[in-house]
Amino acid sequence: MRISSIWFALLLPACNAAGEPEFVIEDDVPLEDDVFVEVMDSGVPLDAGVVRPTDNGVVAPRDLGLPTDAGTRRDVGSPIDRGSPVDVGFAVDLGFPVDAGTSAARTTVVAGRRCITDGECFGPAGTLGCVSTIGGLVCTLGAGCDQGGVAQEEAECGGPFSTCLVYSTPNVGPQISLCTRACVPGARSEPAGACPSGAICTTNWLQLQTAQRETPGCLPYCATDADCAGALAGDASIMRCNARLGRCAVAPANLSLRPDGALCNPMLIQSTNVAQCRGTCFSLSTARPAEGLCGSFINVRTATGGCLDDAMMTPRGPAGDDLGVCIFHPCTNNAGCTGGAYCVYPEDTTGVRTDAMPYCAYRTTLQPNGIVGG
Repeated sequence: MRISSIWFALLLPACNAAGEPEFVIEDDVPLEDDVFVEVMDSGVPLDAGVVRPTDNGVVAPRDLGLPTDAGTRRDVGSPIDRGSPVDVGFAVDLGFPVDAGTSAARTTVVAGRRCITDGECFGPAGTLGCVSTIGGLVCTLGAGCDQGGVAQEEAECGGPFSTCLVYSTPNVGPQISLCTRACVPGARSEPAGACPSGAICTTNWLQLQTAQRETPGCLPYCATDADCAGALAGDASIMRCNARLGRCAVAPANLSLRPDGALCNPMLIQSTNVAQCRGTCFSLSTARPAEGLCGSFINVRTATGGCLDDAMMTPRGPAGDDLGVCIFHPCTNNAGCTGGAYCVYPEDTTGVRTDAMPYCAYRTTLQPNGIVGG
């Protein structure tokens, strides 16, 4: 196994009073147990199609969903041939037959494949090795890959249906990307473009820079402890999958801690190394570093039951991406919030967005009393 590992940082966007993106995630795992995550605040681009509040730094994007798929035109057949028997039209058009060569090619891509040794990563891209990521061991380039066009990334990562996916965006230095399998968000089977177990189909939107665009790829994201075998120091017996984060750690998620949507204190977590959340503590604003909300990551394709802690909670994220975040507990007034939280509307540069869904968070300058019940 290669000694090199790819480092990863998790960010979530919000806006400050000037409307500029700012958001940090304060990792909720004690530092001695969290050797893969690097805290940073590089910001992410605003998505013009997503509503993002500003004043209190909370991001509450409105997921408009995918456009309606109207399907293909109905085949009404050819006109009646008056000189021959009635033409009742063509048979039902079932679409093109599955291209077995193309669909099989997706499942045989080496980049992004689960592995234990370098020998399992032999393929068209001879430099691929078994590299440790926070989601487990996968076949990729230990030194990372270079972003480019589709053809360039495929050549670098092993051929058709491979891609170079943005992995992390450090405060200092260039982005880090990894070779993995290209995918189709929302696909239901691997031949159709879905990722295998232990990966999530995403653009890794939390890591993209302003105006950056990315082709979806299979990001390592553990689903079971088996995905974490050998991920740290080669000792599979101590590695567990924290399903709330899709990452390998020495212990699974601690369900005795605060649920998604609860208030947390990122500064206190940093100073004490004591976890507060079942998932992690998202810092809402660098201007108010002690204000955070507990949240978890979710694979919206496979987690058909929705957010684990709250059936009313809607995963946040770009439409058409399988990576979502469970963080905002909906409410109608302060009575629906607990633990010192207030029910507030999202805010942006225009002020309080009373046309949007309120959620439990911190009271703000514009909403000092939250939403008081009638």
